[in-house]
Amino acid sequence: GARTSPGQPRVRRACVIRADLGSALEFVTSSGRVRAMFPIAGGMAHGRGWSARILPGGADFAIRLSDGTYEIEARYCLELEDGTPVMVTNAGRMMPQPDGSYQGRTRAILEVPDGPHRALGDAVYFGTAFAEAGDESHVYIELWEAPV
Repeated sequence: GARTSPGQPRVRRACVIRADLGSALEFVTSSGRVRAMFPIAGGMAHGRGWSARILPGGADFAIRLSDGTYEIEARYCLELEDGTPVMVTNAGRMMPQPDGSYQGRTRAILEVPDGPHRALGDAVYFGTAFAEAGDESHVYIELWEAPV
């Protein structure tokens, strides 16, 4: 390994997201995999110095594994309060919990136009996700930034 280490990265909460979900579509493919699509109908996001709405039309595409875990990849667009679009790609795993909820870990990429919010696109994000038992209409996400 290297002679020195930059050390364990520090993280800080970059934003919180509430995604509103439509009715899920789930089916077994001809190859035997279980595919799922969770439409993203809207929602809200709040970060340091900004807030946004989630535009309808995104979705979380998933593969359900035999233990009930979902491998997920969500793609959706935020619109910041000043009108700036932000394309979000958030991928990872959602794992079933004994109480019927799901908890997940993700990595996220935010794509933004050049301008005052450029730093959102330059950051590295780690995400946590939570879906409450009995609530199929929402998922709650926190994105954590690892400054360099």
